[in-house]
Amino acid sequence: MLEKPRNGWSYFDLEDKVTYRFDLSYLDDVAFEWVEQAIIGLETLQPFCVKGSLEPGRLLCVVSFWNCYITVENESNKPNESTYAKGYHVSMLEFCKRLHDDIQKNLAEWANFKCHEDIDLEAEMARLQERLDCLAELIAEREEDFAEGGNFYGGRPCRRLDRQAREKLMLQQQETMMFSRPMDEL
Repeated sequence: MLEKPRNGWSYFDLEDKVTYRFDLSYLDDVAFEWVEQAIIGLETLQPFCVKGSLEPGRLLCVVSFWNCYITVENESNKPNESTYAKGYHVSMLEFCKRLHDDIQKNLAEWANFKCHEDIDLEAEMARLQERLDCLAELIAEREEDFAEGGNFYGGRPCRRLDRQAREKLMLQQQETMMFSRPMDEL
């Protein structure tokens, strides 16, 4: 799914037989941003979106329960000028597994994807590893939810989040609601 980063670039694709690959640039910190979105998606089982700069253009990948949808936007402000849009039968769980494995395999390169010379690479690797460990734990917890017969409408009951995860999620939702309200309501 994600190839080993080289000089601030990495290829992204969702198909085994590559018919179209996307060149992601260092303008987005793919590893940290995508892993964080995947964690939130698996915690809530709600669709999430990851993005990447293509220079030119921007990739958006919406990850839903059973499918992923990729759209590439042009940099122009003209309506309906999308250059690519396609759906893929890749579940949220499968996307998260691939993401985890590809970043884990090249941890040092992903920790330094933005090509900063003045970073503490060991500290960045430890920070990324912590997030990958959290993602791996959620993947293991959610396996049952994505088993045959499972669905997001209750075909198989989703496991309840533990108290700490629920409190974290509620805090995130409260912060989001606070920033989405008009100033005079605060």
